[in-house]
Amino acid sequence: MEFAFALPVLILLYTGGVYLSDMVSCKRKVTVATRSLVDLVSRTMSPAIIYNDPKSANAKSHLSASAVVLTPYKLDKAIEQISLIRVCDATHAYVVWTQAQTQNVDGSVVTATTSSHSAGTVPANETQSVANIVEIPSEMVTSAMIPASPDGSNICGNLAPGTSTKTQVGTAGGWLFMGKISYSYTPFISFLPLANTTLTDTIYMVPRLY
Repeated sequence: MEFAFALPVLILLYTGGVYLSDMVSCKRKVTVATRSLVDLVSRTMSPAIIYNDPKSANAKSHLSASAVVLTPYKLDKAIEQISLIRVCDATHAYVVWTQAQTQNVDGSVVTATTSSHSAGTVPANETQSVANIVEIPSEMVTSAMIPASPDGSNICGNLAPGTSTKTQVGTAGGWLFMGKISYSYTPFISFLPLANTTLTDTIYMVPRLY
């Protein structure tokens, strides 16, 4: 009789443990895939070339290669994203270029998707959004990477056009590549009321090429 009462609890504990273990494994895959993405891009793509012609920059092969690391988890649940950012102060950077994509289950078909970042030049007028300024971890930034404006103002705030006495955002500062992968994890245990969980990791690296 006691076993009959304990059995449902034991099954719940077992299945819950399996679910948590699988989710932790998937999160680890997301981290490894993100690191692989940033490592590939930072080794093979030049920030100077991207900055001079961002429309011609293409990281499709790098994004696709990093997605393979996620297997055996379904690739169509993942969004891979890579961005080139330029430091404007100790905790912020300006997004110069960004690219994101997803794919079908086996990765054979790739589809471009909208990045969570906004990239481009300095706004043409003061009423435009400053969505292309992003926060970055201060431990990634050295003093040599932080630009200084002629009038001592914060570079990140120099968004007004036609101001010759200020160094505009994006014209100076150190480079960083920022990789991000988001994965919509679906519990494989269908008979438990477990919600989907978005697993995300973001990794920054200094470029190897210039």
